[in-house]
Amino acid sequence: MVNVNNTSSYMDETKKQIIKESNYTYRDALEVSAYLIEVGKFERFYKEMQIHDLQKELDEMPE
Repeated sequence: MVNVNNTSSYMDETKKQIIKESNYTYRDALEVSAYLIEVGKFERFYKEMQIHDLQKELDEMPE
């Protein structure tokens, strides 16, 4: 199977690049997301991602 790293046009550019540079495809990411939703862990990881993104944004702001 060919590794095609297509990404969603709605995805953040940084996250698109992470997938493109990985050994995973956009489909792999969606399948993992579906699994995390199914087992009830998606919300936690999603919130951690949001916190990480906000912290990065704050770190880039002038004091």
